[in-house]
Amino acid sequence: MKKPRLNENFISRIWEEQNYYSGLLTTDNETVEILSYGNKNPDAGPDYKNAKVKIGEIIYSGSIEIHRYLKDWNLHKHKGDNKYNDVILHVVFYKDEFDDDYTYPKVKKARSIHTVILSDFLKMSIHDIWKDIINNPSESFKLPCYPEGRDVFSEIKINRMEELSLERLLYKSERINSRLMQMPDGTEKKISWEKVLFEYICEALGYSKNKEPFLKLSSKIDLKYFSFQKPYLTGFQADALMFGLSGFLYDLRFRDEYCEKLRSEWSDIRPKLNSEPMNKAEWNFFRLRPPNFPTVRIAYASGILSEILYNDLFKDIIEIFESSDNLKKELISRFSGIHVSSYWKNHYRFGKETKSPFNIIGSERITDIITNLLLPFVYLYSLKFNKINLKNRVLYFYKSQKQKKDSNEVIRVMEKQLDVKADTLALTQGLIQLHNFYCVKEKCEKCEIGKEAFRNEMVHEPLRIILY
Repeated sequence: MKKPRLNENFISRIWEEQNYYSGLLTTDNETVEILSYGNKNPDAGPDYKNAKVKIGEIIYSGSIEIHRYLKDWNLHKHKGDNKYNDVILHVVFYKDEFDDDYTYPKVKKARSIHTVILSDFLKMSIHDIWKDIINNPSESFKLPCYPEGRDVFSEIKINRMEELSLERLLYKSERINSRLMQMPDGTEKKISWEKVLFEYICEALGYSKNKEPFLKLSSKIDLKYFSFQKPYLTGFQADALMFGLSGFLYDLRFRDEYCEKLRSEWSDIRPKLNSEPMNKAEWNFFRLRPPNFPTVRIAYASGILSEILYNDLFKDIIEIFESSDNLKKELISRFSGIHVSSYWKNHYRFGKETKSPFNIIGSERITDIITNLLLPFVYLYSLKFNKINLKNRVLYFYKSQKQKKDSNEVIRVMEKQLDVKADTLALTQGLIQLHNFYCVKEKCEKCEIGKEAFRNEMVHEPLRIILY
C-alpha cells in the first residue's frame, strides 16, 4: 500500500502531540520517555533544541531530529555536520525504506544515535490523525506557497477557490451518495433519503468528539419500521428509543418523573427491536461545554427523528430550497422549531438541573448543518432526479451567500497568507478544500496558485513545506 507523503513538519506536529502515540521504544528496544520536547528550531540544524529524554535508565539532554525515513539522516549529510553533534534522539516515521544492513545514524564523532520509528506506536490511523491536525492547526501553521502566493494575481486565486468550492460540494455529495447506495431500497425510495438525512444530521450534532457514536446510534434505528408502525411513536417514546439505544438508560439511578417514564417506555420498546444498545461509555463529555453534551444533542436528535417520521422534514427541506425567498432564514426557523422535551431545556445530564434554561441548538450549529449537510444533500437530490431548477438554486445560494468574519482558524490563516478575502460561502469552502487536499498534501503542482507561485523555480516537487 502506498504510504501518505507526509512532510517532516507534519511529522513534527504528530510528534508534539502525545495523544497520537504511546509506548515508545527505540529500534534496539529501549523505553523512551519524553521529559521535554525542547524548542522548535527555525534555523539550520536539528528540529528541536534543548530537549530532555529518558532512554532506558539514562536521561539525555540535547537535540532531536525528525525525518520521514531512516535513510534521510545520511541523505541529508548530518553525520559530517557539527550542528548535529548534540542530537540525542532520531525520530523517523516509516521503517521499511532501508536495507537490513543499514548503518544506524551517527554524528561526526561516531556516536550512535537512538532511533524511534514513530508509526509503530500510533494510537489511531494516519488518516484520523491527519483529519484532527487539519481541523486544529497550530499557531505556526504556514502554507506551502507562503509568502510567494501573496503575489499571485488575485484573479488566479479567486478562480481557483471557485473551482475548488464546486469540487468540495461534489466531494460532500459523493459521501452522502455512497451511504445512500448502501440502503436496501437504493436511491429511489423516500425512506432511504430520510434515513441518510437522519444519520448525517446526527453526525453533525456529535461535533468532533461524538460523531462516531452518533452515527452508530442513528444506524441502529429502522425508520421503515417506525414509519408504518401503528400507533406511531410519541415524542416521549422517541426519547426512550434514542436514550435506550444510546445506552444511557442502563443502570440509570435518578428517580425523577422524566427518568421513571423513560425507563417504563424503554422496557416496552426494547423487545421489539433487533438492535443492541450501545455502551454509554462510548460517549464523550470531556472538555465539552454543557450545552454540547451528547445527552442534550440526543434529545434534539429525538425531535429530528419525529419530524422526519411524521412531519415531513425531508419534504420541507426540499420545498424550502425550491421556493424560499430567504432560504437560510427559513431553514434556521425550521430547525429551531424542532420539538424537544422540556426536561432538556434545563438539564444537561440526567438528574442535573441547571439554574436557567438554555437553547437546545443555536443558529450557528444550524448554519453548519446547512453548509456541510443540507447543501450537498439537496444538490445530490437535484442531480439524481434531474431537477435543474433545484440544482441552480442550490448553486446560487452557495455562491452568493455572504459570510461574516469566519471563526475557522484554517480560513483565517489562509486568507492572511494568500492575501485573499473569502466573503461568500462557496469561497470559504474552496479555501478549506485547497488546504485539506492540496496544501497539506503538498500538491502545489496541481494547483494554479502553486504553479504560479513557483513558476520560476526548477523543482520536481514543492520545496516549500507546511510548518505546523
